[in-house]
Amino acid sequence: MGRMGAIAVSSLIFTLAHYPTLNAMPVNFVSGIVFAWAYERTGSVIPGMIIHGAFNTIAVLLTAMS
Repeated sequence: MGRMGAIAVSSLIFTLAHYPTLNAMPVNFVSGIVFAWAYERTGSVIPGMIIHGAFNTIAVLLTAMS
């Protein structure tokens, strides 16, 4: 499958795990790619966790301000 195939599959799984939010599925897929890329660059899941937390914080703040 190779690295790119594994990133695509893991991003698809990440997207499916967030299934109820249909309008955000493309964003979730791209986010999964970013998280996998961060892991590949650092060898740690911590950067992906930080990015995920920051993204969720921004989403909550934007929702609260709307």
